[in-house]
Amino acid sequence: MKLFVIVLVAVAVVVTNSLPVEVSTRKTYKGYKIHRLSLDSQKQLDYLVNLNEFLMENDMNGEIAFLTETALLAPDFRKPVSVLVSPGQEVEFLKRTEEQAIQHVVADADVAKSLEAERYMSPETKRTVKNGGMTWDAYHRYQTIERYLQHLANTYPELVQLTTLGKSYEGRYLYLLKLGKARADGKTKPAVWMDAQIHAREWIAAATVTHMVNKMVTEYGTNSTSTRMLDQIDWYVLPVINVDGYEFTHTVDRWWRKTRRVNPFNVAIGADPNRNYDHMWMHQGATQQANTDVYAGAYPFSEIENVYLTDAVLERKAQIKTLLTFHSAAEVWLLPWGYDSSVPDDFEELRQMGLKATQALEKLYGIRYGVGSSTQLLGAAAGATDDWGKAKGMIKYAVTVELRDQGYLFNLPPEQIIPSGLETFEAINVVAEVVYKEYGATLD
Repeated sequence: MKLFVIVLVAVAVVVTNSLPVEVSTRKTYKGYKIHRLSLDSQKQLDYLVNLNEFLMENDMNGEIAFLTETALLAPDFRKPVSVLVSPGQEVEFLKRTEEQAIQHVVADADVAKSLEAERYMSPETKRTVKNGGMTWDAYHRYQTIERYLQHLANTYPELVQLTTLGKSYEGRYLYLLKLGKARADGKTKPAVWMDAQIHAREWIAAATVTHMVNKMVTEYGTNSTSTRMLDQIDWYVLPVINVDGYEFTHTVDRWWRKTRRVNPFNVAIGADPNRNYDHMWMHQGATQQANTDVYAGAYPFSEIENVYLTDAVLERKAQIKTLLTFHSAAEVWLLPWGYDSSVPDDFEELRQMGLKATQALEKLYGIRYGVGSSTQLLGAAAGATDDWGKAKGMIKYAVTVELRDQGYLFNLPPEQIIPSGLETFEAINVVAEVVYKEYGATLD
C-alpha cells in the first residue's frame, strides 16, 4: 500500500469513526462519487482487501470508504464492490484500480445530490409527520417512528401492545411491539420475532418492517391475509435496534454503521452490534480494530442494545419459533451458520422455508433472492443475530433477510419503500403459514 502513502498522507481527512462528533450540520459529501468495481480474480480481491485495511489503519476511510465489506467477498467474485471516493482521491484511486485491471462504473456521480433527494419530504408528508403520523414515501427520524408506535398501541389496543425494553447508550428508548389477536379458547399461539436497523445506515430495514406492521394492523378484519396472520401468530417486533446510530445517520453521517458507545479502551466510537453476540464471538469475519466497521466490541454484549434484544427473546423463548432480522442490501435470505462454512443439522428445512418465502417475494416485482448460509453467500460474520438466535435462543428458523438493493446499496430511493414492504410481506406471510402448520397453538 506504499503507493497510496504519498497521495493520502497530505490530505486533511474527515474521519467518520474516531472521536465523538458535535456538529450542527451533517456531512454533505460534496464532490464525492460512488464507484462500483467488478472483480474476476483473487489477486484483485486481495488488492482491495489490503487497500481497505491500509485506509482503516491510517484513519483515511473518510477519503476512500468501502461501502461493501471486502471481508465478505471471498466466496463470490461476482458481487460488485461499492466504494465512496472523495474528489481529492478519485484520480489516484482510479489509476491504481486500472493498474489492477479492475473494471469499474460510476454508480453515483453526485453523492451530495442523492443524499438530499433521499431526505426530501413532500409538503403533505411534512404535515402528516407534524401531526404525529408516519408515511412510507420518505425515511423518518427516530422520534417519528416512536410516535407512530405509540399511536398504533393507542389506536388498536386489541391488536397491539407496546413495551419499553430500556434506554440506549445515549438515552433513547427501545420499543418492542407485540402484534396479534388473542385467541378466545385460551391457547397460546406460536410467535415470530422481527427486528431491524441493527446497522444504522440500512434505512430500508426499519422502513420495510414498519410498513409490514402497518399493513397487518390497519388491514385486520378487511384483508384476509393480514387477519389470518394476526389470528394465528403473535409477532414481536423491534423496529429499530441501533437507535443512536440510526439517528446519527440522519444528523451527521449518512453512512455510519455502528453503535455510538464510547469505547473504554479506544478513541474510536461504537462497535458493530451484528458482531457483538456471544455465540462464536470473534471466530471469523470480525476484528478487534476499533476504527473498522466490523469491530466486534471489546467483549461480547458490550453494546447494551444487544443485551436488550437477547433478554427480550429469551423471556419469550418458549413461544418464538422464527427469528427474522432485517438488513440491506444484498437481496439474500441468509441462514446459519455465519461463523464458518458448516450448517445446522436441520439446514434443509430452513432452506425450504427460505425458498418458499423468496419465491413468493419474487412474484410481486420479479426480484430474485439468493437462499443459503451466511458464510456461503456473503462470507463469515461471527457474532451475528441469526447465529445467536439459532444457537442460544434455540429458535429453529433463524434468518437474516438482506433486503432489495437494485443498484443503490444503502441509499434505496424512498419511492421503493412501499414496494419493498409489499414484497417482503409476501415472504413473511409464507413464514407465518409454515410456522403455524408446524407448531399450531398450544394450551396455556
